[in-house]
Amino acid sequence: MNVSELFELTHWIDREITRTRIPQLYQELFSVLQANTQPSQPKQPFETQKDNLIGVLNAAPLDSLTKDQLAFLDRLDILSAIGKQGVAQVEDILYKNVIDIVTSANKLQAIITNLNSGIQKATQITTGLTGCVDHEKVIVDEVMIRIGFTGHAAMANIADFKNWGNIWYDIGRGITMAHGAAPEDVKIVGATKGSIIIELAVIYAIAKTTADIILAALNVADRVLGIKKKAEEIRQLKLSNTKLAKSLEDEAEKEKEAGISKITNDIAITLNINRNGEGDKIICLDKAVKNLVNFIEKGGEVDFVLPEDAEAEAEEGENQLHPTPQKELRAAFAEIRRLEKKMALIEHKQGEAD
Repeated sequence: MNVSELFELTHWIDREITRTRIPQLYQELFSVLQANTQPSQPKQPFETQKDNLIGVLNAAPLDSLTKDQLAFLDRLDILSAIGKQGVAQVEDILYKNVIDIVTSANKLQAIITNLNSGIQKATQITTGLTGCVDHEKVIVDEVMIRIGFTGHAAMANIADFKNWGNIWYDIGRGITMAHGAAPEDVKIVGATKGSIIIELAVIYAIAKTTADIILAALNVADRVLGIKKKAEEIRQLKLSNTKLAKSLEDEAEKEKEAGISKITNDIAITLNINRNGEGDKIICLDKAVKNLVNFIEKGGEVDFVLPEDAEAEAEEGENQLHPTPQKELRAAFAEIRRLEKKMALIEHKQGEAD
């Protein structure tokens, strides 16, 4: 995460947590629970305080944050106290795993302490960076795609750099050609140190197609991973007949190839690409899909950042009958992150088993 992104996150915390009074709403619920710990006092209902808190927690727009911002929010001990995680934690304390009212009150107090501590750290960061950081905003009609060369997609040397550069050229060429554009329309707007991250600015249509490919690729990878997991489980049994495990691995590769073919076909249909008259577009698109699927499979990361004006427009379109392009993108981004978390959990459990 670059400095500008961190600075933006601190403003998000102030806007979506401090100004929405989340700490105070937690405190109001805690006060009722604490009062109920006194044997001499009549028990007070806390439904109103609970509903007020949960309503605001659910409204926290976490989808507008990048993966790095969400990770830093977690390090501040704020992420678990807001959004769906926060709601689940509150309901767990109040209803699901209740030992006694004193324990529930203590658990709630711990959340408040961590939340206030995280907000204080964020405020200190804001104070320290104010006047030192320029706001880097994406142009209103563009989406930023952040590519992380991590896992087996990391760059260890200049040969890797050249290889991945060529691959991403093919990805960009295939997707832009499908939209009647050129690779030059994908602009490199930034790069950061550490595990190499490159930021690309693209129009909404290209961002949407990229997100659609990644979303479909993750669904394919989820199925392939499930098949490979079954093959590994059979191997763990150490049976004399290893053909079944090999057969499952072959099936996983077939599933992957079929999935890539279907993604290309679906995108071509969506974009009304004629296979007969525009065969070159199909070839380039298929190559882009294969490269993007392999990049994700090797551990590479792709994140998306909507411009602030687009986020506001998406919020305004929540009650419309027809979703805006911005709202569709946000929904796609949220589903991509959900699948990534699911796959990471499966891979982690599989790694522990190994």
